[in-house]
Amino acid sequence: MGFTLVELVAVLVILGILAAVAIPKFVNIRRDAHIASLNALGGALNSAASLVYNKAIVSGVHEQASASISAEGITIDTVYGYPAGTATGILLAFKAGIDDWDDRASTISGAWVFWPGVMDVGTSGECYIRYRQSTGIGSPPVLDFVTTGC
Repeated sequence: MGFTLVELVAVLVILGILAAVAIPKFVNIRRDAHIASLNALGGALNSAASLVYNKAIVSGVHEQASASISAEGITIDTVYGYPAGTATGILLAFKAGIDDWDDRASTISGAWVFWPGVMDVGTSGECYIRYRQSTGIGSPPVLDFVTTGC
């Protein structure tokens, strides 16, 4: 009761085909992880902006082009009630209560940019979320997701 050479070759061919189909799905696991991180971060940024906006409404500063609110002892700069696109705006709103946040953000064109992981030397850097502050009354901030280089 053994296997013939033909049966063994057939099994190896089938395993090779399965491997060829399955491996590409796992190759982009890092890219998928970075995109998932960006999506989660985007949800957190939206939540932080909404909480600040609600506090701004209660404080009566939601229609002012430049103001600030105080939340949990932290003063957060606002633009039309939403966090400003600065270190004293969205970054403070996002970091409120988080002591161990690894601050991997920088300002670009008056907006605040967040990216997952460590930027690899020699990559395009096209894997980030840009938070653009409100531009007018009733206009929420915009999150730009750039994932071409993840």
